[in-house]
Amino acid sequence: MEMNDLDPTGPGLRIPASPEVLAHTGRARTANRAASVLSVAIAGVMMAASAIGLFVPDLYEEGAWAREALRGGDLVTLVLAVPLLVGSLWLAARGSPRARAVWIGMLVYAVYTSAFSALGTTFNDAFLLHIALLSMSIFALACAIVSTDLVATSKAFREVRGARWVGLFLAIVGGAQGALWVIVITRNALTGELIADVPAAGQHLVFALDLAFLVPSLVLSGVLLFRRLPLGFLLGTAMASMGAVYQVNMSVAAVFQDRADVVGATAFAPESVGLTISFAVAALVMLAPRKERLPG
Repeated sequence: MEMNDLDPTGPGLRIPASPEVLAHTGRARTANRAASVLSVAIAGVMMAASAIGLFVPDLYEEGAWAREALRGGDLVTLVLAVPLLVGSLWLAARGSPRARAVWIGMLVYAVYTSAFSALGTTFNDAFLLHIALLSMSIFALACAIVSTDLVATSKAFREVRGARWVGLFLAIVGGAQGALWVIVITRNALTGELIADVPAAGQHLVFALDLAFLVPSLVLSGVLLFRRLPLGFLLGTAMASMGAVYQVNMSVAAVFQDRADVVGATAFAPESVGLTISFAVAALVMLAPRKERLPG
């Protein structure tokens, strides 16, 4: 090794990276490549499964409430979630930290929605697609998160002035949702009562997935974002994006249920519209481009 390689006063300073740094960079690239390849496959499987759910008669045999909710979700997945997944993946590959956060949010959406299709339905013609989608989404999400450059993420989001408010919103929504489900489950344990007009099997799955996955994700990302930590910027933006798309999913599902005369279903309920708008605003606050501050 030449002395100029390490001498700060010498020309062409080059400090060799340590083996540990090189190994970490290599692992991150491998994980990112795996997440990207899996995401392309996920987009294709989501399109296929959603199209089958929409256009194959009587695919879902769980009753009108679940059937129309799943079909409404399939429509949103096909026309909104898949394009967002593909578009954000493409922009993330070009180096956009904001697009990467949306990409991760769409992978969270894929995990959550595919869990309902894989675990909440009986055997049907799309069952293998639902299982494949759930498995690929879990591993793609893990690889995408661990391969993210949090330093670049922090730089991209450091000028977001409303980040603390978005974090507070996510934590409150997650905490309130979790508290509501705990109250309903506790009441059921004491009195045997559940939410009226919703099948018990559907409630069981919703409570399990929300309390095990969605609620902790909202609360954790909200707390980290409120503290303006690099991981908080990533997860907070991802959950705000995921929440906006999933609220559209629920709104369209309610429209499908209302048109099928499902008891208790109401299209465009005020609370649903309010949450959809709130999540959309939260996502826009985090993703809106900002001018770089000029020095001096």
